[in-house]
Amino acid sequence: MFSDPRWAALPLLCILGLLLLPGCRAVPPVQVDHARQQPLYDARAARLNRIDGWSLEGRLAVNDGKEGASGFLRWRQEGASSQLDFHGAFGRGAWRLLADAQGAELEFADGSRYTAGTVDELVRGQVGWSVPVAKLAWWVRGLAAPGQVTGWQLDDEGRLSALQQDGWSIEFGRYGVVDELPMPLKLTARRDVRMVKLAVKAWEFPGVGD
Repeated sequence: MFSDPRWAALPLLCILGLLLLPGCRAVPPVQVDHARQQPLYDARAARLNRIDGWSLEGRLAVNDGKEGASGFLRWRQEGASSQLDFHGAFGRGAWRLLADAQGAELEFADGSRYTAGTVDELVRGQVGWSVPVAKLAWWVRGLAAPGQVTGWQLDDEGRLSALQQDGWSIEFGRYGVVDELPMPLKLTARRDVRMVKLAVKAWEFPGVGD
């Protein structure tokens, strides 16, 4: 699949680690009266949940506090099926992650492949800790994932500006309007020394508005 000989396999720890940013602390749980903003959030979430397919392109920076990498990410989602393609900076590596209801597969540029029943199982088996890839599919869209939420904060327009879930603290940067929907353009997720930063250059919703 990856024919460019300049691409070398990027260690999985570098791929799925999280950026350490000295001096930053997790956002504490936020207790706010969202009586006015909640209906705006709910309306946006309902519309997004009716969109079966989406894709994004942007820059991904990841680190686990010891090793890290950055590069270009394209994420395509169609129902329960995901495809994430990563190309490291300066041709240092490339990988593809595929997942659906049947399981998950990770393929490196050198052709090596790893499979597991779920994305989290695949990451846990290769790295030794769990990265909530399934929840990231919600977070990147500015939505809380199904499950318990420790705390969150909505801005005046009902958009998530901070979220605490599953031990992760997620901060949302500025939003942009795509097909009349406000979508996050910057996201930072932290847990302990781990961090993932995503800067989205483009969103697409195939079929919306056609």
